[in-house]
Amino acid sequence: MQFKSKLSQRIILSVVLLTTIVSGLFAIGLTATIHYVEKSLVTSELQKDFARVFEDYQDGRELRLDEGSAFFPAGPTLPDYLRSIPTGYTEIVLDNRDHAFYVYHLVKGETSYFLVKDQRSFEKAEIVLQRAVWSGFVFCVLASFVLGVFMVKRVIAPVRKLTRQVVNRGIFKEQPPPSLASEHANDEVGALAKAFDSTFARLQQALRREVLFTNDVSHELRTPLMVIQSACEILVAKKELDGYARQRIESIRRAVKKMKSLVEAFLALARGEDTPSEMATLDAIVQSEFSTWQQLAEQKKNRLLVQQEMAITASKGVEYRAVLLRTVIDNLIRNAVHHTAEGEIVLVLKAAGFEVRDTGSGIAIDEITKVFKPYYRGTASHREGLGLGLSLVQRICEREHWSIVLEQNQPQGCCFRVNLE
Repeated sequence: MQFKSKLSQRIILSVVLLTTIVSGLFAIGLTATIHYVEKSLVTSELQKDFARVFEDYQDGRELRLDEGSAFFPAGPTLPDYLRSIPTGYTEIVLDNRDHAFYVYHLVKGETSYFLVKDQRSFEKAEIVLQRAVWSGFVFCVLASFVLGVFMVKRVIAPVRKLTRQVVNRGIFKEQPPPSLASEHANDEVGALAKAFDSTFARLQQALRREVLFTNDVSHELRTPLMVIQSACEILVAKKELDGYARQRIESIRRAVKKMKSLVEAFLALARGEDTPSEMATLDAIVQSEFSTWQQLAEQKKNRLLVQQEMAITASKGVEYRAVLLRTVIDNLIRNAVHHTAEGEIVLVLKAAGFEVRDTGSGIAIDEITKVFKPYYRGTASHREGLGLGLSLVQRICEREHWSIVLEQNQPQGCCFRVNLE
């Protein structure tokens, strides 16, 4: 059984439960002991008194009865409450404890004899004692709760302190973070603090390596891309180039532009920081990239359409990180083209986001939750690509607090719905 309540609540509950069990067993045991001792002592005393009184009764002498005692032989004068009691010692309480008696019943020959002794005073004392026992039980339970609350603050204080330190701790890239273990005793919490120190140290090293790697990627990839882009611009400026050569060079320029966008997107995701970047509206990105997406769709004899809802005008002024939004739309359209042949791909611009619909091979119900996993390619895939496009899309959406949902398009294909708000 797994408890999901707070640790402090579990400690208090454990203290109260333990106290309740121990004090309850003690109270029950004490009450049972009182009754046992009472029965043993009173039985012994009644046996002695019965022998003395019965001897007087047989000899015809005046009965030597203690105060509050009475002797009855079986007969018509026998009180009703004595007629059905067994032989030996019996304790009788009548009228809600207003009348209480010890009775010793013994059969001599064919006649029953009863020695009755009033025990109201002892009954009252017994009630007071039982109330004291159970009042002590209740007091112990309440005291354990108060003590548990007081103790838990001291017991949990180091854990809460460590929690605050871990939550408020930043990632130190240039210098080692201060030690957590040095501020805690050499106990279980101290051991946990040492484990955190070790984990933070490894995390810092990993972050440092990642920062160096992303910086190297940024520098090493941008340089050759700039060379290719400059070479394309020089070649396009030459007048002797025919139309076919210019078209090929333009294709190279678009590929370089896409590579630069991807590099920027990957670096933004890897760094996890809100660095300054180009901002653009959804409508502006679609207008600037539509021709590229259209050519991509035509390569597989597809039609690419853009539809706008009436409410889209209200959100035209909202700007987003251009490289990230461009990468999301580009990957979704390329995914739609990849799974559609001689069909239709529709980009629907909405007030709060957009949809990419296609009439391709569709998606199985059991694969809807898997397509965003890295390296996953569905059963309908033609084994092109590495299966990273949709994973990249989801990571970008998570970073920018966008939402993406995949649904089956009716009557055929897929529909990716992205909410940018």
